[in-house]
Amino acid sequence: MKLLLLADSDVSQLVDTSEAVDVVESAFADFGKGLAQMPPKVYLEFPAHRGDLRAMPAAFGSEFAGVKLINSHEHNPARGLPAVVGTYLLFSQETGIPVCMMAATTLTAVRTGAASGVACRYLARPASKSLGLVGAGVQAGYQFDAVASQLAICEVAVWAPDQDAARRDEFVRSMGAAHPTVSFMVAGSAAECAGADVVCTTTPSRSPLFPASAVRPGTHINAVGADGPGKQELDPRLLLSSRVVVDELYQAVHGGEVNVAITQGLLAEADLAATLPDVVNGLVPGRTSDEQVTIFDSTGLAIQDIAVAILVYRRALESGRGSQIEF
Repeated sequence: MKLLLLADSDVSQLVDTSEAVDVVESAFADFGKGLAQMPPKVYLEFPAHRGDLRAMPAAFGSEFAGVKLINSHEHNPARGLPAVVGTYLLFSQETGIPVCMMAATTLTAVRTGAASGVACRYLARPASKSLGLVGAGVQAGYQFDAVASQLAICEVAVWAPDQDAARRDEFVRSMGAAHPTVSFMVAGSAAECAGADVVCTTTPSRSPLFPASAVRPGTHINAVGADGPGKQELDPRLLLSSRVVVDELYQAVHGGEVNVAITQGLLAEADLAATLPDVVNGLVPGRTSDEQVTIFDSTGLAIQDIAVAILVYRRALESGRGSQIEF
C-alpha cells in the first residue's frame, strides 16, 4: 500500500484559487442535491492559548472520502508561526485505505477564497470594479485572487488594525507589484473599505469593524473572518437590511458571521435568504436588484476541502509531485 505525501509547497504548485472556484462550485451543487456527506465540524477548544483544533470529514461521489484536521491560533503570527495549519487525509471509499496525506494550509486558503469567488458569481453586481479588503493577512490575497477571477477589479483599498500596519503596507506593496494593472492603496479606516463594490472581511474580530451606514447600495460582502462562536465583523443592522446567504445553515448559526446577532435575538434564521448551495442549484435567486446589499457568510465547509484535495491529488499523480511511502 502506497501513501502519497504532499508538502504545502507541492499543493501551492498544483492548484490556484481561480482554478478552484469551479470545483468548489460543483461541490456546493452536489451538497445542495444531497449527494455529499458532511457531518458537523468537531471542535477542541484551547482557551488558555486562544486557539482551537477542528476535524472536518466529508465525502461525495463514490471514489474518495477525506478529513481535515486544522487549527486556528490568532496569536501565532506574533510568534512567527502561521495562524492556521492543517493536514488533510484522503481515503479510498472502496477500501478505506488512505491514499494521500497533504499539508492543508494552502488548501484551506485556496478553498476559502474559492468560495468567495463562487459567491461573487451569484451575488456581486457584474459591473463591480472596486474591492475593499478588511484585513491584510494571508487570506486577503486569496480573496483578491478569487474576486478578481470573477470581476474586472481595477481598484483595491486595504485596511488592517494598527498593530498589523507593517504587514498591511507590505501586502499593498507586494500585491501592487504582482498586479500592475490594479491600483492598490492603504485605506484610512475599515469604513473606507466598506464603500467598495465588493468587500471581503478576513479578521478574527469579535465586534463590528464598520457601521452599516458605510456600505453603499449594491455592495456585495464576503464575510470570511467569523468562524466560531462570539466572532463577528459586521454591524447587526447591516445583516438585517441585507440579503444574507450562508454556506451552510448549522455552521453559520453556531459560528458564522450571523452567530452573535442570532444569539442576541437581533436576527432570526428566518431572516436569512438562502444557502449558497441552493443559490448555485437555482432553487433560490441570488442578487435580486442592483441596489440590494448582499452578504455571503462563509464558515468554510468540509466539502470545499475534499473538492480541492481531490483536484490536488489527481494533479500530483499526473505530474509526479510528492513522495510515495509504504503505508
